[in-house]
Amino acid sequence: MEIIKSIGLDFASAELLENGVIRIEFFDKQSIGVSESRAINNAIGSLSDGKPARIMMVAQPNTVFDHGAREFSSSDEGLKYTIADAMVVTSLGHKILVSFYLKFNKPKKPSKAFDTEEAAMAWLLSLEDPA
Repeated sequence: MEIIKSIGLDFASAELLENGVIRIEFFDKQSIGVSESRAINNAIGSLSDGKPARIMMVAQPNTVFDHGAREFSSSDEGLKYTIADAMVVTSLGHKILVSFYLKFNKPKKPSKAFDTEEAAMAWLLSLEDPA
């Protein structure tokens, strides 16, 4: 999949793919808090020209997301550039964290966990554009 535009941050990269999906990769051994979540949200807004987009998030196994990051990510502000979130989880810790996030933070946009990027992409592309 061709990358149209990308933004590099100290803790993650954000890429706009040719199919319109924005792929976020959180680097290994990073601690993600509110400030990092805001920076990612700003990168998404920049890549999407301020319009909602389909988001795929991939975190390396030793990345940690704190309570503030989860709260911001499920807030109206944190979801303003989001049509749907697909979270690719490959570690047991992240599977538990994503399950907790989906049950307790209850994001208002479609959000789902996947074992592979291929499954996540297929789900994102199967969703209809919002009205």
